Amino acid sequence: MKYSFSDNIQRTILYLLKSDKDFYLQIVNLVKPEHFEFPVHGKLFSLTREYFDKYLKLPTDDLLVEMARENKSPSDDLSDYQDELTYINGLDVSAFDSKDFLLDYIEDFARKQEVKGAIRRCVELVKEDRLDETEETIRQALMVSRTVDNGQEYFSSVKERWKRLLSRKETDKYRTILPSCNKYLEGGHNAKELCMVVASAGTGKSLFLVNQAVASMMEDKKVLYVSLEMSEDKIANRFDSIITMLPVSKLKEPSTQLQLNERLGLFREHFPKSHLVIKEFPTGQANVNTLRALLVQLKSYDNFEPDLIIVDYLELLRPVRLIEQEYMAQQRIAEELRGLAVEYNCLVWTASQVNREGRRVNLITDAQLADSYGKIRTVDWAISLNQTEEEYDNGKMRGYVIKARDSKQRYVIPMDVNYSTLRMTEGSLMQESDELTELTATM
Repeated sequence: MKYSFSDNIQRTILYLLKSDKDFYLQIVNLVKPEHFEFPVHGKLFSLTREYFDKYLKLPTDDLLVEMARENKSPSDDLSDYQDELTYINGLDVSAFDSKDFLLDYIEDFARKQEVKGAIRRCVELVKEDRLDETEETIRQALMVSRTVDNGQEYFSSVKERWKRLLSRKETDKYRTILPSCNKYLEGGHNAKELCMVVASAGTGKSLFLVNQAVASMMEDKKVLYVSLEMSEDKIANRFDSIITMLPVSKLKEPSTQLQLNERLGLFREHFPKSHLVIKEFPTGQANVNTLRALLVQLKSYDNFEPDLIIVDYLELLRPVRLIEQEYMAQQRIAEELRGLAVEYNCLVWTASQVNREGRRVNLITDAQLADSYGKIRTVDWAISLNQTEEEYDNGKMRGYVIKARDSKQRYVIPMDVNYSTLRMTEGSLMQESDELTELTATM
């Protein structure tokens, strides 16, 4: 589809493109040669873009003519380019003082064209049963914009930056269940980050994630727990035991049920803003777009917007686009999860399996990540859970911080695991000083 502008306005666009660097930079990625009515105009735009890409400046008219001479087809007449440039340069562009109008129009036109093209591509994707890619295709088309965020200029933004950082409240942080880590993290994690717990099967990845969710609920955070392996009821039972500190094996007993309700009521009184939604998806069926759809529904129907999203676990998600190589797929899923954290301004926690070697080593590092080292490059913080048979028998394990983007990494934290109440704590943490212990003790 071509511009509906008059010929002279299209020539004005071309004049500004070849002579106004600011105008050119704002719309170069929105304009296509076929948008112009006349092929010569489209060709002049292509030559301008080709020259700028190579030399980072706009070409003179003489250079454009010379480039046209070298690239024209046998049927082209070089005089057409020369005459058109003469005509364009003779326009009274000062009479057209609404450059912003042109910019807005071109942006709107380009977005509509991308959406139309995306719809056509989606028809083919549906025919090929690639439904997951349709939403992403439309999303990318809707993101077409001339808005450019050039970031912050370092020296001129020092005061503003530190004012922003120092005004950050402690409640903006997301504490881990390990105080030593919080110390190095200056209070905890931030929104827009992706964190990962790594362990071999059966060591406690999901248990760690539930404990992490409870820690955030005790900060009055709203939590969405997405399970791709266990049922919603089984996950909820783990929350029951960890929050109330009642043995999971006795939750079904009538006397324990009474205590359960009383302690959950007490928890809600102390943390009234906390909220928890548990959602189960079939293993291997969901992807990040599935999560986006869930977030839209939760906001629309329940007015629920999570501060923390937990995905249990990464390998059980599918990438939005089909990727045959498993290692590439896992890296892509990690990138999509981090993108979700940025998009929704929240913290995302997930878990990952180790490879066969990871089941044999005494300390899991990034070398033992199953199938994909690339995913560790994407996460902001990662911890592994390590446990020998003897440690398991004694309710002990070791956390090892594999990666920390902006704080200390590669250190070990002793951990305690109460397999009766399913609680995980730092090994040096005295239970008497634990906030949840104090709360339940009042019952």
